[in-house]
Parts: sequence; structure tokens; C-alpha cells
Amino acid sequence: MRDEQTELLEKYEPLFYRVLVDCRIFRKNPDYEDYLQTIRLAFIEKNQSLDLASDEQVTLLYRYLCWRVRDLQRRQQRREALLEKLTRYEVDQEIALESRIEWEDYLERLWPKLTIGEQRYLFSRLCLGLSMSQIMAAYQVSRSTVLKWKRQLAKRFTKT
Repeated sequence: MRDEQTELLEKYEPLFYRVLVDCRIFRKNPDYEDYLQTIRLAFIEKNQSLDLASDEQVTLLYRYLCWRVRDLQRRQQRREALLEKLTRYEVDQEIALESRIEWEDYLERLWPKLTIGEQRYLFSRLCLGLSMSQIMAAYQVSRSTVLKWKRQLAKRFTKT
């Protein structure tokens, strides 16, 4: 089974490289190997449900792999943009530089572990300065949902 998968991966390796090039990910990109590995894993998952003898199926596979890579790129761009905004936010001018650096490092490590709701709440409050009612309107959620996000964040910050 392992040899079959290895042979299949080697056979479709040029397709993987084509997907990367079409998604504008080149060898100089620091995440190149990560994207390539993601493509390989997605290929193995999808291969179980496709019959690759047909050219039509290979085209579908190509589109699927491109979609996965672009989805990863979008998530990474959103995360980076949000982290950049969070780290530029001036919480208080009197905070010592060491404390600020620690806070930014903590947020950068914590961000991927947060739920979407917690990220929304944190971003809305810190970066945009929105009130509770503005957050409710922006995300079209109830007050209890926003309070839940806030409680979850408070729980995370008191744990560590």
C-alpha cells in the first residue's frame, strides 16, 4: 500500500508543481515545502474518491488542489493582516517596551489557537474599537454570542 502511494505521488508530482506555479508559489517562498506537503496530503485524500484514469478526473483533481492552496493562502493572508493590525494597535502609551513585546509575542502564538468568534471579538475590540452593539451588528449575531466570545477569551487569558 505504501509503495503504491509513493509511486502515485511520484507520478503526479509534476501536477503538484504546476499547481504551485499557478498559485504563484515559487521555490524561494519560505512556505513552499509546506504548501507542497499540503498538496500531497490533499491528493492522497482525494485520490480515494477519484478514478485518475480519466483526463476529466485529473482536471477535477487539479482544480481541487488549486482551490486548497488558494484557500490556505487566503487564510494565511487574513491571519497575517490581522496580526499586523493587532501588533500595531496602541493599547497604552505608558506600557514598557518589554511588556509590549511580550504581549505581541503572546498574541501571535495565541491567535491560531483562537476560535473564529474569539478572533472576531478580539479584532473588533482591539483594532476597530467597536462596542458590543456594533460587534453584534457587524457580524449579525446576538448579544449572548458576543458575550460568549468574550467569556471564552477571558477564560483563555486567565488560564495562562
